[in-house]
Amino acid sequence: MSLFVSEADLIPGQAMVGLHSGQMKTLFIYGNEANMMIASRHPNYHSKPHRHTPEQLNYVLEGELWVFIEEEGYHLKKGDFLRIPGNALHWAWNRGNVDCTMAQVHAPVLFPDGRKGSRGLFADGETPKVNKSPPQETFDIDVSNIERKVFAQKGIKF
Repeated sequence: MSLFVSEADLIPGQAMVGLHSGQMKTLFIYGNEANMMIASRHPNYHSKPHRHTPEQLNYVLEGELWVFIEEEGYHLKKGDFLRIPGNALHWAWNRGNVDCTMAQVHAPVLFPDGRKGSRGLFADGETPKVNKSPPQETFDIDVSNIERKVFAQKGIKF
């Protein structure tokens, strides 16, 4: 174990099956109280609506992405920040033609079990006491009416 890891030493993980259409690759590290995920969502990526216990903080490193929280939509671009409150229903859609790469922080830790390539950052001899959340809930619901309403309010073709 180590408090340090290089990106080159991490194995990129795929987004959880059934959570999205399109492709997303992630790098995922965690400590006891929070995790950081670097997520690259390819064009046409569209997640299913989901909710999880952790609060989520986002920062767009490259590209752009629509993120919907409940009934609101936010068009994020490089340099933008967004907070998703814990337990808020949300989903994302990359309507652009380039990848969107985001840094995301979750607290408590967003269920790391079974996440390919996740790495805990702990000192040699440290006993991890990870405050991990329960698995997120995913919903098979049609959100196109919400997306259509948001885009209409912003003068964007659906």
